[in-house]
Amino acid sequence: MNVDQHLKVAQWHMEQARLHATTQHGCGCPVNEHYQKIIDEVESGAKIEEELACSIDK
Repeated sequence: MNVDQHLKVAQWHMEQARLHATTQHGCGCPVNEHYQKIIDEVESGAKIEEELACSIDK
């Protein structure tokens, strides 16, 4: 994905999170291995480093 596409996906995720927090809507999306790595990195407080290649298949 290019930068613009990443920003659009991030925007979609942020809006979904906002909607989930303000309504009775339940997501039901399972946390996959890729997203769990991202969650763990953010929760650790570590500096988020730029990825130079797609990490989904890693």
